[in-house]
Amino acid sequence: MARSTRVPARSTHPGPPAVLDRLPAWATTGVGSLPHTFPDHAAAHVAGEYDVPFCPQLPRLEGDMLGEWPGADPLRCGWTRDRDRERPAAWDAFLAALARRPPAHGVVKLQVTGPVTLAYALEPDDARAGGPLAHEIAAWLAANARGQVEALRARGLDALLVVDEPALAARPAPETVWDPLRAVAPAWGLHLCCAVPWDAVERAAPDVISFDLAVNPVDRRAARVLARHLARGGRIAWGVLAAHRPERAAHAAWRLSAALARLGTSPAAVGPSSLLTASCGTGSLSPRREAEVTAALAYVAASAR
Repeated sequence: MARSTRVPARSTHPGPPAVLDRLPAWATTGVGSLPHTFPDHAAAHVAGEYDVPFCPQLPRLEGDMLGEWPGADPLRCGWTRDRDRERPAAWDAFLAALARRPPAHGVVKLQVTGPVTLAYALEPDDARAGGPLAHEIAAWLAANARGQVEALRARGLDALLVVDEPALAARPAPETVWDPLRAVAPAWGLHLCCAVPWDAVERAAPDVISFDLAVNPVDRRAARVLARHLARGGRIAWGVLAAHRPERAAHAAWRLSAALARLGTSPAAVGPSSLLTASCGTGSLSPRREAEVTAALAYVAASAR
């Protein structure tokens, strides 16, 4: 039997909410962006092909997650406090797809570009100014996300709100910066497709830690943080497949097996606390590659159950 590395939790935050207990073991979901041109196609895909459907972000229609916010593109309006981002391009199609095919467990994933990353994009050379700006953006993001969370709740669905923070390794932030987003949804998570600053993530104590396993193999420090996270009832979204490389299910299965071995645990033990994702969004790829990624994740999930 594999030796367990779990130790008592030290976080001052309460344990994750029971809403996550409804998710199946090794539930598949996406990071956020999809390559589809038409919202209806993207919404039907996430509702039908993933265990946990997520609101699609469509770079072909909305631009990339950072470029449009600082106003780098003169055709876009840039960030202001009053800018309305409450309705993603695929939102109405997503709600319609959920009405036709609601998930049996009643959990839906939403995602937002994180306040630390947006502040870093707006103030790349001034960390001192970026701190207060990140807090302000977080409150604004939470106000926008609240409308989506409430719309889902009115349909009998609970939201897992995942905050995408690829700049967190470059711009450390106090865990209080995410408090507005932590409070707005039944459950929240942090996604990192960068080198993971494990100490900062542990202090933030998200309900779900989502990270790119292809970039961040589980070393000794990661194993300790992940073990404590699991011990307090947290979930891990394992980014097992490097979508931007020609990887298949075998690559993802090997990568996951190596990570679990480093944790000293087994698929059966950690499955109820795990989700499977690609390493990052697939918005810059092709719909065909997105379909391959979805199929590979489903295969690995079925093998692990």
